[in-house]
Parts: sequence; C-alpha cells; structure tokens
Amino acid sequence: MKKIKKLETPKIIYFILVGIVVLEIIGAIFTVIFAATPTQRDAGISNIFLGFLAVTLFSIPWLIESRFKLDIPNYLEVIVLIFLFCSIVLGSMHNLLATVKGYDKVLHIASGIFISVTGFEIIHFFNISKTKESRLKPGILSIFAFCFSVTLLVLWEFYEFAVDTIAYNVSSISERNMQRYQWINESTIYPQSYGLMDTMLDLLIGSFGALVVAIVGWRMLVYKQRKELSSND
Repeated sequence: MKKIKKLETPKIIYFILVGIVVLEIIGAIFTVIFAATPTQRDAGISNIFLGFLAVTLFSIPWLIESRFKLDIPNYLEVIVLIFLFCSIVLGSMHNLLATVKGYDKVLHIASGIFISVTGFEIIHFFNISKTKESRLKPGILSIFAFCFSVTLLVLWEFYEFAVDTIAYNVSSISERNMQRYQWINESTIYPQSYGLMDTMLDLLIGSFGALVVAIVGWRMLVYKQRKELSSND
C-alpha cells in the first residue's frame, strides 16, 4: 500500500497542475478573442505560449524515466513540478516575478539548491552501479552537482531573455519584465543597466545555493565512506 502511494503522489500533483494550466490556457484564449486593448491581446498570446511550455516541462521527468530507464526519486519529481509551477505559471503568467519584490531571488536560490540535489542524485545513480574501484570520489560528485546546477541556472536566464525578447517583439510596451530591463538603475555602486545587474545577481544567488548543497553533500559522502571503512575493519 505504501508503494502504491509513493508511485501515485507525483502523478496526482502532475494532473492537478496540468489541469490548472489548461484552464489558464483556455482563459488566455478567451482573452485574445475578447481583448479590449492590444496589451490585453498580447498578454493573452504570451500566456498561451507559457502555458504550453509549462505542460511540456511538467512532462520531462516522466520522459527521462521512460527514455533512459531511470527511477527519479518521487520527492524530486514533486519539487520540480512545484518549482516549475511557481516559476512559469505564478511567476510569468501571473507576473509575480515583476510585481512581488524578492520573488525571483527566492526562486533562484531555491533552484540552485534543488538542481544541485538533482545533480547529486543523477551521478549517484550511475556511481552505485559501478564497482567500488571505479566509482567517483565525493569531491568529483560535488563538483559535478555544482556545475550541473550552474549550467541550468544559465539556461533559465536564457529562458528569461527569450520571454522578454518575444514579448517585446509582439508589443514594444510589453509588461513582461523578467530580466528587469525596464527598471532604472539607481545604484551608485553598479554602473550598468538594472537588467544586467538583475541577471548577475540571479546567477550569484543561485550559485551560492548550489555551492551550499555541494559542500554539504561532499561532507555527507565523505562521512558515509569513512563509516563504511570503519565497519569493514
């Protein structure tokens, strides 16, 4: 009974979130049809694109499991689904990234943490399938997890850049402002545009979260190895 519950939990959350996104897409379609202004129409078109993107990304964990025969831990699947929902649906479609101060920074540090954990899980899965002599050392695992996380953080910034660019080309007065390029830099320390400063802060914060996980994970693996050696003696 416990096994069935474990298998069904990510699927239940998946269908709930997909159902919400489908309703968002339907609402966006009606917005495009009955839009009173070009701004409303453009926002509806953007939300339709983001809705289909969300559904596609929601399905990636299952595609990876079926294609590569991997067993992704259920807690990771749930975290990925919730994070994508908070980022794309709440953050982009409902514009919390632009209207709620600090929302994007919380998402970036959280993404740095859970992506790094995901990196650990992936490489650990392959590592335990090898003989003890050919397994990677804890330090290498930590470096991989950190680099894996930073790479995906960079890809997320590519996503933000793409959304802002597409929205701007649809309408030059777009409300999409994921990289904060519309904000004025009032800082006396940083000399360039606020958009560039926001991007770099996102990467730095996310990288810090990934670094914390990498260090903690390294220490845990070292402790585990020492414990195994002492028990064998």
